[in-house]
Amino acid sequence: MKRLFILSFIIMAVSCGEKTTEIPECYQEVDQVLWVVTDLDKTIQAYSQLGFTDVMDLGTSVIDSKEFKNQVKVKLAMANLGGAIVTWIELLDGNSVFHEFMDHYGEGAFSLVHRFPNKQKMKQEMNRLRDLGIQVRDDIIINTDQESIHIVLMDTEKEGKYTLGFTYKDQGKDSAGQLSAGNRHSMKINQYAFAIRDPEPVSVFWQSVGLPELQINHPVLGETKYYGELVDHQLIQGWQRHGKVSYEWCIPVKPPIVYEDHIKLHGEGIHHLAFSVEDMDKVLEDFTSRGFVVSMGGTWGEKGKPGSGRYEYIDLEDFGGVTMELLWNF
Repeated sequence: MKRLFILSFIIMAVSCGEKTTEIPECYQEVDQVLWVVTDLDKTIQAYSQLGFTDVMDLGTSVIDSKEFKNQVKVKLAMANLGGAIVTWIELLDGNSVFHEFMDHYGEGAFSLVHRFPNKQKMKQEMNRLRDLGIQVRDDIIINTDQESIHIVLMDTEKEGKYTLGFTYKDQGKDSAGQLSAGNRHSMKINQYAFAIRDPEPVSVFWQSVGLPELQINHPVLGETKYYGELVDHQLIQGWQRHGKVSYEWCIPVKPPIVYEDHIKLHGEGIHHLAFSVEDMDKVLEDFTSRGFVVSMGGTWGEKGKPGSGRYEYIDLEDFGGVTMELLWNF
């Protein structure tokens, strides 16, 4: 959840790869989300029903792994979810960093990938992180019929709760560039969000990388519901607003609440993508008529006043392991 009014802030950015106390420029934008699913066709169909129809099915592809010294077959698709590029990966055989993630976490979003202007800048950032004790988890090349995409995955999942990914220049642009952010309800990406237990060590870790500390908030919520029943769920929020799309770190305080459900089922990690909507009731009516279930919802702020609003979560656990949040404000 977040207040949807525009926040004015200045990011003193510099080129990625340079040693600096400022926030590296590449972290201002998520280039794509690497997302492991068990049934690619089922995931594509579900998101199409939600209105995200601009999906590129890349078919059976091969991922070369430098760390595992092998190749694995996968099914791939790319989609533009209201401005968020996602790469869905269904594993077919072999062993890889994605298999390890699936075994440990289950299906879900694995990595947020950032793009560098060139390979040299990417290597400079990799070296900077190595100096901080953060090693490369794997160096992969995704080979599709259209192109080969080079991505480096850093070993940040344990402390940072997701895997930091790097790519550069035109890698993957041929596919992603053909996708439109348009969708049936004009939904726009608003947050990348995580479910975690303790914000302090996560904040310390990302500060060591060069990202801002988590700004802690204790939201006052109203009309809180969990699968249609009125409840008194509570949470703590940690915010990072260093880029074009905010990061929200959700810490469950009082269940029943979807963040607690996610941690129990998967562990800590990427929980949902949030989208701003123009007409909440219209979107919910459409989604529920298609069989989707609202898992949680409520309000924040003083009803009818600027800065107040409403949030609703759509249960998409069976369609890729990542929840959707809808946000609307007065």
